[in-house]
Amino acid sequence: MILGAVRTKTFISVGLVGAACWGCSNAKAKQEPPPVGSVSGTPAAKAAGGVTRVEVATVEPSVASLTIQLPGEVEATRDALLASALGGYVERVAVKVGDRVKKGQALAWVDSATHRSRVRQAQIEVDASKRELARAQALGTSIARIELEAAQTRHDAARAGLATARVASGRAVVTAPFAGTVVDLNAEVGEVAAPGTPLVRLVQLVPAKVSASVPDRDVVVLREGQSARVVVAANATPIAGVVKHIRRAADLRTRAFQVEIEVANEDQRLLPGMIAQVHIEPAADEPRLVISQDWLVTRGKDVGAFVVDGEVARYRALTLGPVIRDRIVISGGLSSGDLLVITGHRNLADGDRLLISRRGVCCTDGRVVYR
Repeated sequence: MILGAVRTKTFISVGLVGAACWGCSNAKAKQEPPPVGSVSGTPAAKAAGGVTRVEVATVEPSVASLTIQLPGEVEATRDALLASALGGYVERVAVKVGDRVKKGQALAWVDSATHRSRVRQAQIEVDASKRELARAQALGTSIARIELEAAQTRHDAARAGLATARVASGRAVVTAPFAGTVVDLNAEVGEVAAPGTPLVRLVQLVPAKVSASVPDRDVVVLREGQSARVVVAANATPIAGVVKHIRRAADLRTRAFQVEIEVANEDQRLLPGMIAQVHIEPAADEPRLVISQDWLVTRGKDVGAFVVDGEVARYRALTLGPVIRDRIVISGGLSSGDLLVITGHRNLADGDRLLISRRGVCCTDGRVVYR
């Protein structure tokens, strides 16, 4: 009985020691990091031992340009609603819708006979006052000075009246202020037109103008004189144009900038009101280092990025240049050939060990090319 009890105690002691040893080996196994090559998870996952899986790209100079595609509307270069300033009886209409007219050509006459009569009446008054002034001057000192001044005043007033009558007579004839096409006519012989009522709409179609609204991220790369292409549904063949004007202030409602593209339109294929697609490709400049803005990391007042230095990450403060949509030109801090961390950089600290999962080259049209 005593021997059996001793054996039982011995077995219990051995079992406890074995369990304790198993727990020690298990804890030791948890403390040992897995091999570097066995890190798993997403590219940004940080494995035990401070190793972070990342993707990198070799930085090379590229052309910082892009093609801007925008909806636009065809407009006439000049568009005028012509009217008679004084109104009156419509005596004659010399054009019809669709007619092409020259600059200065008469289009309609409104109460011109009445105004011509007023010119003749004013001319008679000028002649009479002129003769009266001549008689007063011939009398010399025998006439009172006040009478001479009255004759002079009457003559001056008559001349002013004649000038006014001539202006009114000229405005009784509606003329074309520029060469163009009549697209609307609201005048009929025999009608009485109210003062200022539009009678003729005249547009200049050669050249034509295409207006487009450009967001602020794109307007900074546009320059007046750049080439453009215009496509309309009525004609799939692109029509060459040029950026003629860039408005220097945004529309307060849309916060977009108005850009005007001028098109020769000699065959008048573009008509006001057509919807167009505008393609503008800014002129290519010298190759520069251009990276995605998403690869930047902000630290306090500095903006920089992480580069690969041996097997660790190093933070570099960068000097930033112009923004081109979702890309940015780097003016300083990076050199051609640097290995830039492009995925996993959000979780990095200076000096972290790296496990590179994929390599590429930056950039072609803003994209990384993997080899």
